[in-house]
Amino acid sequence: MNKPRIVAAKTFFSRMNEGRSQWLTEERMLKSCEEFFRYNGYNDLDHGVTFAGHQGFVSPVIGSSEQETLATMFRPRLDRHDMAFFGALELALFDVLDNHEKATLVLVTDSLSYGAVTGMEELGVAIENLMDEGMYLLFVNGRAGHALYDEYKKLAAPVPVSD
Repeated sequence: MNKPRIVAAKTFFSRMNEGRSQWLTEERMLKSCEEFFRYNGYNDLDHGVTFAGHQGFVSPVIGSSEQETLATMFRPRLDRHDMAFFGALELALFDVLDNHEKATLVLVTDSLSYGAVTGMEELGVAIENLMDEGMYLLFVNGRAGHALYDEYKKLAAPVPVSD
């Protein structure tokens, strides 16, 4: 039986982004997100789902399993703190959490965003606050690489990887 080995988070993301220089498009991120959902048992997919609430948030794709529903919001490039975006993200998070049982919001971004999320204090604090409220963070690389986080502190924790 193969025991997963542990690598540093920075090493994991460095490998995840190896050879990449361009940010993913939303279309490519959508395909990667759908792939992540299928691979992880969220087989009930739906597109353009409106979540009632303060802003009537529309999720580009949702994935559901028997245990939970993950609604998505896409932001291909997280490399600066954008007050308007994070305000909309917070409203969407509360629309999903307050109005839909067993559902949470997942911010889907390019894995190239990892360095900015963990290295820029303002951006990191904004993401950490949203994750403390229940948001998940999904990094995709467009090449079948995925990393889903439910707590900000886990972003710096060692990552188990299979050979």
